[in-house]
Amino acid sequence: MHLKPSTLPMLMLIASITATAVAEEDVAAKTESTAKDVTLTGTFEAVESSELAAKAEHLKSLVIKRIVAHGTTIKAGQVVAAFETEDADEKIKAAEVDLQLAKITMQEDEAAYAQFKATQLLDRAAAERSWKQARQTFDNFQETDRDRSILSAEFSQKSSEQALDNAMEELQQLEQMYQEDELTEESEEIVLKRAKQAVESAEFRLEGTKVQTKRTIRQSVPLQTEQQKEALDRAEMAHHKTLQSLQFAAARQKIEFVKKRDDINKQEREFKELTAERKHLVITAPHDAIVFHGKLSRGKLSDKASTTEAGTPVTHDQILVTLVNPAKLQIRTELTETQLNQVTAGEQGTANPAALASQQLNIKVKSIDRVPYANNKFDCIIAISNRNVANIVPGTSCSITLPAAR
Repeated sequence: MHLKPSTLPMLMLIASITATAVAEEDVAAKTESTAKDVTLTGTFEAVESSELAAKAEHLKSLVIKRIVAHGTTIKAGQVVAAFETEDADEKIKAAEVDLQLAKITMQEDEAAYAQFKATQLLDRAAAERSWKQARQTFDNFQETDRDRSILSAEFSQKSSEQALDNAMEELQQLEQMYQEDELTEESEEIVLKRAKQAVESAEFRLEGTKVQTKRTIRQSVPLQTEQQKEALDRAEMAHHKTLQSLQFAAARQKIEFVKKRDDINKQEREFKELTAERKHLVITAPHDAIVFHGKLSRGKLSDKASTTEAGTPVTHDQILVTLVNPAKLQIRTELTETQLNQVTAGEQGTANPAALASQQLNIKVKSIDRVPYANNKFDCIIAISNRNVANIVPGTSCSITLPAAR
């Protein structure tokens, strides 16, 4: 058969596409044949679980009086553990006495604080009076006393001058009378002598008064003016300091009083918490469960068996038991970084309990953490589709088979 030249390119294209499709089918077939299922080991974990501790923060050390045996199945409300109460009762009694004493002290502090505030009012009023008096004294000096001091000095000088004039006038009259022989010679000598002495005294006093007047006007009055100004400044500073001291003392007293009130409120609150913790010395189950002594880690028990029993001392925050509800379980496992690319959320597979090898469970990947919880370990939770898991005990292991991602 002879083909036209125009049909040759089309036939070559069809042949190329056919060859490519065949090659891709071969690669897919090889990949399908080489892909392997992902096998993991998991732990059956209760969806509902509770970690129980004494929750007695103020009772640091406790001794177990009785505790339900490990592996016991209990109902909600059943007593799981109880503690010795003698030490707790003694501590509560001592705390009650301390609280009563603290309340009495607080009443005394309240009375003292009320007196302090009343005293502050009196001190403030006294400071205001002192400041007012200082200003009044300064104003009096400026308005009256300063000029009165000058006038008094000048008046003293004037009085001395008048006294001298009077003495001299009297002496002159006596001398005139002496010349007219109106007095006896003996009397004249005595009177004239006394008059001359009076003049001398008046002259001396006048000189002293002049000096004192000059000093008063030039020295004493200016000095008193400066002293009055200084006294006013000091009084103002003292007034300001007193008000500041009163303010600081009031703030300090208020803070200290509030702190004392907060302390007693805290003490009263701790006493109430302590008496409430007394009720926690009996622990009851919040739901139906199997009792596991100690704390579970990722659904697993510790490799070392718990030694918790009656007479064992424990701390207030120590996990005594973990209650696991076997009614609804899930599987917890871990993936490596390589397996992150092989397992996806929503993928289905099967699980076989180690203790029940013949039983197969249908499972579905519920969630995968993208951040490792340990080196090269990523948390993975798997849901169980089978409803009947009554014969599976939480904490036991299983093998998991998941088809590898294609």
